[in-house]
Amino acid sequence: MTDEQLEQTAQARATIARLADEVVPILIERLAKSDLGELEVRENGWRVRLRRPLADGAAAAAPVAHSSQRQPHPVMAPASSGGPREALRGVVASPAVGYFAPRIGVEVGSKLRSGDPLGYVDVLGVRQEVVSPIDGALRGFEVESGQAVEYGQPIARVEAEA
Repeated sequence: MTDEQLEQTAQARATIARLADEVVPILIERLAKSDLGELEVRENGWRVRLRRPLADGAAAAAPVAHSSQRQPHPVMAPASSGGPREALRGVVASPAVGYFAPRIGVEVGSKLRSGDPLGYVDVLGVRQEVVSPIDGALRGFEVESGQAVEYGQPIARVEAEA
């Protein structure tokens, strides 16, 4: 191994140790106190995810840490021309599991452009931005400030302007 590879390995081990010692206990506590089914935190290319056991006890709430490239989270359901999916156009979905907070000054009727921030989902102090998927006007929030949200859960609706 080269010196660079040895240093990368040492850094990866230090990150895993810190995640296991500091982050996982906090995640376990937050998950236990909430109604959430899953919590996930990403940091420096690593991801830690905790899930509640299934009702039948088939899955254990075990931490999973592994290296991965940071993937962008979808912020809306796919839209198409007509059909049942058309109703999903403009649905702003949660990019992560956590607690939603709206952006100050964004309210029903606000004019938005695609990519404008509507708020964020707080995952243990790490903010995952929630953005408008289309140009239009905010028609309403589906959740309240501080409410726990699941990944992909509708947070708001944006109506395209004609």
